[in-house]
Amino acid sequence: MAELCFAVQWAIVLDEIGKLADSDTAKNVSRLIVPLIALAECCSWYAVITTNYLGNVLENSLWTATFLLIGIALIRLVPRFRGIVRLGLGAVVAGTATYCIFMVTVDVPMYLVRWQEEEASGHRFLGLISGLYDVTTRWIVTYDITRWHHEIPWMSLYFSVAVWMSLALGGFGLIRRFLPRYQTRPTLLPARSGAVATAPSVGPRL
Repeated sequence: MAELCFAVQWAIVLDEIGKLADSDTAKNVSRLIVPLIALAECCSWYAVITTNYLGNVLENSLWTATFLLIGIALIRLVPRFRGIVRLGLGAVVAGTATYCIFMVTVDVPMYLVRWQEEEASGHRFLGLISGLYDVTTRWIVTYDITRWHHEIPWMSLYFSVAVWMSLALGGFGLIRRFLPRYQTRPTLLPARSGAVATAPSVGPRL
């Protein structure tokens, strides 16, 4: 649920900025985010229930594809703003690029190798009923770092950077009304007479 809410946050913010900047790319990508992450979550639960790492491969590939699309949408938005907003968008673009590189070079290959090893060893995956039973009954507590060292990179980023990003997205409503000041071209507002009035772009230049 937390990851779906995170996806909804991204969809709302990207859609709002896309509407403000009149970017079809941003608006279209915002509509894809939640369905893609919902599918990723289904793959995640498939992996948990069946112990089949192929589900993790698909899950993390979908996350990577989603943030690749988000990065493309943000790149299209960067020229539409100036000052601190442009710098902020540029920083987020760099962050999404770093995330995608990490996923492609570290996270997805890790699960792919595990899946291939289990396929080669003839590992029998669990079915739906046996998998649900296994999830609810088998609990193994370990302090052996060797069982976790492959997961440490993504878990460290997950419970730090991802949490901070979610908090930042949650504060978008506080700054939304200031964004038009930093647009590189005037915002068109409908006049009462039916004509189109141009609202001047004002505000401090940072």
